[in-house]
Amino acid sequence: MAAKYYGVIMVNVQGLELLIVNLKSLKPLEHVKKEINLGDDVYQDQPVKYESVSRVSEALTGFVQILNDYGVTNYKLFGSSALHQAMNSDFIADQLFLHTGMTIEWLSSNEETYFRNQNISIELGNDKQNEKRTVFLVGITSGNTAITEFKKGKFVDATSFALGPIKIAEDLQSLRQTAPSSIGLLNDYIDSKLNDFYIGHPSSVVSDAAPSKIILLGSLPLQQLVKNYENADVGDTITASQFISLVDDLVDASDQFLIERLQVSSDYIPMVLPELLLTRRILRLTNAAEIGFSNSGVVDGLVNQASTELGYSKRDFTPEIIKMALNISGHYDVEPVHRDLVTKFSLHLFDQLKPLHQLGRRERILLQVASILHDVGNYVGIHEHYLHSEYIILHSEIIGLSRDDIRVIAAIARYHSSTTPNEDLIHFQHISAESRRLISKLAAILRLADALDDDRQQKIKKISVSIKESKVVITVFSNANLAYENWVFNQKSHFFTEAYGYEAVLKQRGVKAK
Repeated sequence: MAAKYYGVIMVNVQGLELLIVNLKSLKPLEHVKKEINLGDDVYQDQPVKYESVSRVSEALTGFVQILNDYGVTNYKLFGSSALHQAMNSDFIADQLFLHTGMTIEWLSSNEETYFRNQNISIELGNDKQNEKRTVFLVGITSGNTAITEFKKGKFVDATSFALGPIKIAEDLQSLRQTAPSSIGLLNDYIDSKLNDFYIGHPSSVVSDAAPSKIILLGSLPLQQLVKNYENADVGDTITASQFISLVDDLVDASDQFLIERLQVSSDYIPMVLPELLLTRRILRLTNAAEIGFSNSGVVDGLVNQASTELGYSKRDFTPEIIKMALNISGHYDVEPVHRDLVTKFSLHLFDQLKPLHQLGRRERILLQVASILHDVGNYVGIHEHYLHSEYIILHSEIIGLSRDDIRVIAAIARYHSSTTPNEDLIHFQHISAESRRLISKLAAILRLADALDDDRQQKIKKISVSIKESKVVITVFSNANLAYENWVFNQKSHFFTEAYGYEAVLKQRGVKAK
């Protein structure tokens, strides 16, 4: 049974969290939290103090002992994107490794949003009440806010901005010293950040006037505050009008009132007003009629992923990643027919060439996203569009992908056209040897797929692939004149031979009229 147990430890600016589950049933066996405030140093651009790191190491050692008590040998340590921003994050990772032998894996803010959304997104799809309305999942962490839109239970889009209660609390303290109406200024400050969400955003928040709902994720302290304020069990929802009245009453509330009357932890006091004001502005922005609360967290998504990767679960959240890529391609006016055909050919080549590249599901997703986005640079200019594509991808947010994933995808797009990595050593030298091999293999596939529709006329609708000795034979089914496609294919296939050691050969077979 112990072999089915899996443990996730998450370290963030507020402390540590351990979740142990049975991967087969996803039933929690142990869920432990240890609060350690690291945010004061991180958001003041100060190194996290040695004493604080020692407390983290001590708590982590205790978590490992719990894992040992359960006989769990399969577990991982993750670090939040906010903590990764600490000036001495590399030293923190090294000290944790020295004390516990565990290597920390840093998550991007997009990955955190992706994992935090997972459990609640399943519920949204199964709840018939959501079939006719828009729901926004709002994840407010110490230094970041992520908003994800679901319409009729289906994922639509996601965005995030660097604004959270700790950052707002610091600015509020400064405003109170210099401004007579600090609350008004703070509201303006929050609005200026939220502009990044709704200006030019494809979401329905602007165009759809129908009342929606927001669900606050990982919001247990705020939910408890609301419950104590109402002096009743508010359950999992509260109306927007109730919440706005609560905010109006608590704007000038004393710390003593919050602690004694509403039973707010003294550590949470500085974040009460910032989180209330931020949530109120999001309420108005999304035209939400009610607020829901959910304790779905990053660790829940991480165990979901492990369960899927190890074959215990068939849950698949990758369509959200692909939908985000399609949203970006649409924003940059990528021609959809060529995009979809190249993506189709790329994935078919990837699947048939698996004996050669030995890559897996994750790499297939990276190729799929790169295929969708390889031409976004045409929005800037056709000349050397692959360089523009790389830049746009590097500066885009795609839910569920790490910064390393984004860099790989951007490099694949850069090399899908003419320049190759071995000709571009100055740009390529900062990438690890393992990543260079991966980029080369996937870019070589994308080149071949792109060559089959280089003139954007869709002369080829279907292909088949066979591996014969030192050759990869790609048979295309078409009755059209493919002289141009043959010429482009021969030009672009040289890089495939370099990357795989196999010659790519193009053959044509006619299609019988039905």
